Amino acid sequence: MTPIPPHRRATTATTATTVASAEHPSRTRPPVEAPEGGTAADARTVPGAPPAEAAGAPVLPTQGVRTGALPPLPPLDLHGAVPVLDAVTAEPPAPLPELAVLRALVRDAARRAAALLQGHVPEAHDTVADIVRFTVGAGGDHLETAAAHLGLTPLRIRHLTAAYHHGGPHGAAACLSPRPAHPAALAGAEAAIRPLRPSPGAPLERHRDRLTDPPAGVQLRHGPDGRWYPYADLHGTWQPVAGPHGDPARAYRAARLALRQRR
Repeated sequence: MTPIPPHRRATTATTATTVASAEHPSRTRPPVEAPEGGTAADARTVPGAPPAEAAGAPVLPTQGVRTGALPPLPPLDLHGAVPVLDAVTAEPPAPLPELAVLRALVRDAARRAAALLQGHVPEAHDTVADIVRFTVGAGGDHLETAAAHLGLTPLRIRHLTAAYHHGGPHGAAACLSPRPAHPAALAGAEAAIRPLRPSPGAPLERHRDRLTDPPAGVQLRHGPDGRWYPYADLHGTWQPVAGPHGDPARAYRAARLALRQRR
């Protein structure tokens, strides 16, 4: 094999480098400008750090980066009301609720968050009870909307909100529909209220979880929490009244008191 002269080897290497750069532009590097008073090698390195090629990671610029402790956060007021949507005046597009409903939802969420922060554990709610809870918290401003969502009449939703006001989600459940009740619980309630009845000899009506005294205009409903919820016959409809209690006699007295106060 004929040896290549040194000047030919240099020419060949230069030609190969040129061809490789043309075929693979990504392998080429732009020239690095040296800073004033330094060299090109100085521009590729950061003082106190290894070169990027040796560390295997890109060199990040450090100029303009502020160091030191962050400023303290302003005090957080968990009790003040923040009008999140007060600045919004345009109605949201469909199918979102109306702006008044959105504001009520924000207020409701704020109240529930504040209760959680204060350590109050919320009771379990199903869908119906949660809608009723929202209606009660909104001051009755959305009764018709709630009635439409639940497929109830406005009078029925008023009874549900009153039952929730007196007994929470269990009160709403007792108001919504009859539920099975243990016969022993009904028998015990009948014995407890017998001395309080204005007509002790008149028969009592039993229907699932409901014990009704028609002559007295009183009905007791056994809730899922074991309490007895009093109802009074007002204007021909059974309406929930205040005073649910685990003792059926006390719930019966509460219904009788509501009748005397409203007649």
